[in-house]
Amino acid sequence: MIEKKILISRSIGGNLHAVHFLSKEEFSSTDENKPPFVIICHGFTGDKYEIGRFLRTARALNDAGFDALIFDFSGSGENEREMLTLSKQVRDLEDVYAWAKNQEYSWIAVIGLSFGGLTALVANLPGIRTLIFWAPAFYMRKFFTPSTEENLKKKPFTIQSSGDYDPISIDITFVESLASYDVNSYLQRLETPALIILGKKDGTIGPKDIRKGFKLLPQDEHHELIEIENATHDFEDEHLTLFIEASIKWLKKYL
Repeated sequence: MIEKKILISRSIGGNLHAVHFLSKEEFSSTDENKPPFVIICHGFTGDKYEIGRFLRTARALNDAGFDALIFDFSGSGENEREMLTLSKQVRDLEDVYAWAKNQEYSWIAVIGLSFGGLTALVANLPGIRTLIFWAPAFYMRKFFTPSTEENLKKKPFTIQSSGDYDPISIDITFVESLASYDVNSYLQRLETPALIILGKKDGTIGPKDIRKGFKLLPQDEHHELIEIENATHDFEDEHLTLFIEASIKWLKKYL
């Protein structure tokens, strides 16, 4: 296995810090010799490593024969600080997806954690083979009360990152961007095979909202919900193992 730190160009200028995990040393440029590829999207206030969880995930994907990529969204992780918005993250993911296509990957999937899951849902990813949502924050808009919005109009909020990086910043444009997407419509129209995994003790997003989102998906064999006993929103250790194992089983079915 090879792990390469790289920079991926943003379509509006600048770069995104990323790590490319290759399951084998090198492949020829022909599509049929390229392994399947998985893009992993971090959550709100998170970064490409997600306190080690994504490093473990990417390496497990390599062991299973998949190439993988972890990256920092705009304003997060190693990237320069700027105001976070869903729209910016959507554009970032679309840029990363275009990069993967330029690397001649043709079988591509996305794993999105929490806010990264919402980002993956609404991004335009033509030809994506499957989506996996880990504890997805489909209804993140509900967490911003009228009083919080009024405060954001007056001044930005600075929020500590979950890793070892500088704090992230949001202002009222964060809420406005969330409100601009009709999440239920995206869920109802999601024909792409999709797996949702949630922790039954997720006190941050809440199983109820995640189940609500799942019920809007096409109810067929290509859309599945898995619930992990005793897992919280910050699942790790044996719960992380269960998230990874379920995801790899799903990926082997569709990639």
